[in-house]
Amino acid sequence: MLDCIVIGAGPGGLVCTKELLEQGLREVVCLEQAEDVGGVFTKTYDSLVLTSSATMSMYSDFWIGDGNQHAFWTKEEALEYWKRYAKHFGVLDCTRFNSKVVAVIPQGSEGWQVQLASGDTLLSKRVALAIGNNAIPNYPAWKDLLTDVEYSHSKEYRNADSFVGKNVLVVGGGESGSDVALEISRVANKCWVSLRNTTGWVAPRRRGIYAADISTHRGVWGLPRDYGATLSEAICQAELSQKDPVHDTVVDLNKKIKNPKGVWGTFGTKTFALPKAIVHHGCKVVGDVLRVEDGGRTLHTADGETLENVDAVVFCTGYKNYVSFLPEDLRETDPRNLYKHMFHPAYRDKIVWIGWARPGFGSQFPIMEMQARLFALVCAGERTLPVPAEMERVTCVDRAAYLEQFEHNAHRVRSLVDYHRYMDDMAGLIGCEPPLWEYFFLHPRIWLRMVYGATQATQFRLRGPGSKESLARELLMKLPVSKPTHIVKAGLKGRWIYAFKALIPKFGFVGLKGSRNSSSPVAASGVSSV
Repeated sequence: MLDCIVIGAGPGGLVCTKELLEQGLREVVCLEQAEDVGGVFTKTYDSLVLTSSATMSMYSDFWIGDGNQHAFWTKEEALEYWKRYAKHFGVLDCTRFNSKVVAVIPQGSEGWQVQLASGDTLLSKRVALAIGNNAIPNYPAWKDLLTDVEYSHSKEYRNADSFVGKNVLVVGGGESGSDVALEISRVANKCWVSLRNTTGWVAPRRRGIYAADISTHRGVWGLPRDYGATLSEAICQAELSQKDPVHDTVVDLNKKIKNPKGVWGTFGTKTFALPKAIVHHGCKVVGDVLRVEDGGRTLHTADGETLENVDAVVFCTGYKNYVSFLPEDLRETDPRNLYKHMFHPAYRDKIVWIGWARPGFGSQFPIMEMQARLFALVCAGERTLPVPAEMERVTCVDRAAYLEQFEHNAHRVRSLVDYHRYMDDMAGLIGCEPPLWEYFFLHPRIWLRMVYGATQATQFRLRGPGSKESLARELLMKLPVSKPTHIVKAGLKGRWIYAFKALIPKFGFVGLKGSRNSSSPVAASGVSSV
C-alpha cells in the first residue's frame, strides 16, 4: 500500500511529489501518461511564452539562474527548469512515465485502487490529482451549428499556418485567446475576436526591460480591495500618458470592465497581444455570437455586427472542470465546493486537487507549491484538517467572498481566486507567514524585497514548517525590487489614505467613517497543528 499516488508530472505534480518526499513519506509514486515531465504545457502552441516572469514563476527553493529575474520563459525554457528541479529533488526516481490512469476506484477506508491503461493496478492511501483542468475543452452551445466552416479549440492550436488568407473568428480574449488572435491576424484576410464581456484586465509582460509583475507586491496588493477603482484609474492614466495607440487601446479594453473594483475585480490578461492585433493588423473586437446562419459562414453578434464569409472559428473558451477517470460523484467537481479549492469535505485528505485555484494576477505555480506544502503536512500528520462541517462552513465563506469580489467572472471561472489573499491564507494554515515586522527592523533589505518585490514563493520559506531560512534569505536578496512606477505611487497614496482612515475612530472625528478592515475576506481557518 502506497502512501500517496500523484497523478500528473506537470509543475503541480512535481512540487507535490517533492513536498511529500521532504515530509518523510517514502512510498510515493508519481504517474505521468507522457514520456517526460511537463504535463499540459508540452502540448501548448509553438510560440507560448509564460505571462508570469521567472521571478514570479520559480519554485521557492530552486534558483532560476542569475540574470533571469526579468526573463519570461518559453515553453522549452519552463520545461527545462522543471526537469532540473525534478532531478535535483529526486522526483524522477519515483516517477513512472507512459503510465496513463484510466480509473481511480475507492476502496472504503483503505484508500484507492488506481488502474492504468497497461492493465497494472496500484493501491494507495491517498491520491493527489495534479493534472490541471485543461483536459476537456469548453464550447458555447452554437458550436454545433458550425457545419460549413472549420472550427477548433485552442487546445489543438499550434500556429497560424492553416489560417493564411482566411476570414477567422477567435472566440475569447484571455491570455491564450489574445496570443492566438495576434498570430492569426498577422496572416489572415480578416480576424475578429468575439468577447462575451471583456478581456480581463490587460497588462503588459514588461515595462521597458523590467518584468511588469514585479509590481504585483504587498505594497499595492495589500490594500483593501475597494481601492481597486482608484488604482485602476491611475493605471489607465499612466497608459494614456504613453501617447501610443496600443496603450490607448489597452485603456479602451480595460474601461469595458464594469466591476467597481476594476483591476481587482477580474482576472489579468498579462499580454498586449490583442491591442497589438487591433492596432497593427486590423483585428476587430465584436460581441458575443447570438445567431448562426449558413452553417457558420454568417454570424450575428450581440453588438449588431454581421460577420460574413467566415472560413474558420478558433474557440479560446477555456475548459470544463471534469476528470473522466474519477468516481462518478467526483468527475465534475466544482472548485468552489472544495475546501481551499483542494479538499472535498466527504473525502477529506484521501484525495486532493492541486492546481484548481487560478489567480487573477500573480502566478499559479506558487499557489500549487503552497497547496502541495499543506497537503504534505497533512499526510505527515503535522497538520489536521477541520471536521467536515467546518470545512463546508469555511468553503461557503470563501465562495461568497470571491463571488462578491469577482462578480460574474467568479461564476464563470470557478477556479478564480485573489492571489495575495489566497497565498497568505495558505501561509496561515501552514504556519509560514512571512515575518514582515521582524525583518523590517532586523533585515530591512530583505523586507524591502518581500513588500516591494514580487510576492512570490520564497518569502514563505523564512519560518514555519518546511522553512529554509538561510537559502530563502540568499534567494530573496537576488530578487528585484519594483521601480517607483505609477503602480507603486498609487499604492503609497492608498497607504496614506487608509492610514488616515484608521486614525479617525481613535481621535473621534465626527461625521467621518473609517475604512473597512483590509484583512483578507477569505477565511483563514481550521487547520490545526498536531
